[in-house]
Amino acid sequence: MKKLLTLILISFTLTVSAQYDKFFENKTLRIDFYHSGNFEHEYFRPDELIEKKGWAGSKVNLVDTFNFGKFRIMVYDKASDKLIYSRGFSSIFAEWRTTKEGHGACGNYSETMMVPFPKNTIKIAYQSRDSLNAWNTIFEDEIDPKKAEILKPKKPKAETIKLHYSGDPSIKLDIAFIADGYAKNDVDKMKKDFERFKEVLLSTAPYDKLKDKINIWGVIVISEQSGISSPNDSIIRKTAISTSFNGINEDRYILTTDNKALQDLLSDTPYDQIVIMCNTNKYGGGGIFNFYSTFAAGEKSAAFLLQHEFGHTFAGLADEYYTSEVSVQDFYPANVEPWEPNITTLAKFGTKWKDLVADSVAVPTPVNAKFNTVVGVYEGAGYVAKKVYRPYIDCTMKSVKMNALCPVCRRAIERMVDFYSH
Repeated sequence: MKKLLTLILISFTLTVSAQYDKFFENKTLRIDFYHSGNFEHEYFRPDELIEKKGWAGSKVNLVDTFNFGKFRIMVYDKASDKLIYSRGFSSIFAEWRTTKEGHGACGNYSETMMVPFPKNTIKIAYQSRDSLNAWNTIFEDEIDPKKAEILKPKKPKAETIKLHYSGDPSIKLDIAFIADGYAKNDVDKMKKDFERFKEVLLSTAPYDKLKDKINIWGVIVISEQSGISSPNDSIIRKTAISTSFNGINEDRYILTTDNKALQDLLSDTPYDQIVIMCNTNKYGGGGIFNFYSTFAAGEKSAAFLLQHEFGHTFAGLADEYYTSEVSVQDFYPANVEPWEPNITTLAKFGTKWKDLVADSVAVPTPVNAKFNTVVGVYEGAGYVAKKVYRPYIDCTMKSVKMNALCPVCRRAIERMVDFYSH
């Protein structure tokens, strides 16, 4: 029986790989676009198409099976109208439009999606969730790779090194650590930080048991000045990626809006996920699903920041705290099940971690010492104290605790690693 199952799995893998070979070349199409609008309106506008060597993503799992993210792209072969690639993602725009400023004038943000390089004409649907989490197509485009203006990548002013290598990028999860705010005299520090935080991630459960499915790359980038900008402290630094505190008016939120500079520096790097390692001692970070994460490498809680923010970016994990002030508003309506795997409004709890909750555990679950290590349904998550629930009393996604991801968060990460490593 075991031999039969192995043969079936090999046959399936070869069949799906043949789908990749039928529709795609072994390289990447970088699609840059602008995402703009405000709380009421939303627009996608094409920017540039850029060819990148190789394809770091899975050649088997081409169509997204998670249904995560505020947005997604759906790529169809024009001739057959077959869905051949899709990915969910989130963005700065998604968060900005929920702020006070987002209820006024339009904002405009550069974004990028990587897709396998098509052999023939493709149709792309850019989709966005509405208030009920249903998908709506906002913009459609066609790309004929034989006729479109597709640029060659700029030679990056960066060097990519292997920090942890376990094999072919197309069958591994590839994480690119890229440095910002490290000047010429910070290069030794940068390399030590790369090594330190590589070990932090690979020693964190569940990544520690998945090392053979992961590649980690270090991207050496020299900034003009040391440190990163912090507008509320009257600190402005000229850096390669322009990372800065006070993203969308939240002091500890580190973001960059210079997406094109970031992507250009990664032109020679195979990656599925981006981690921006910021040379600062001030507490802060950020994580946006399938976009990038940032963390303050010099702060005493840097290991926690990396684990927490990468949880957002990679596995779509939500914040489970509810006492801190944030700029975003009304993120989780009570009658709609959030897409994030680690929070629920109980609207459709059967799609979440209900299978991990013992029959003897009450739903909702009281917060007391009896349940400290019990998967349950605890009220308070997603920035609000009522009607949004988390799976564990405490977790790295809730508190400043290193290597303390709960069973539900760990399962979400394991599933995502498996998705990328086939």
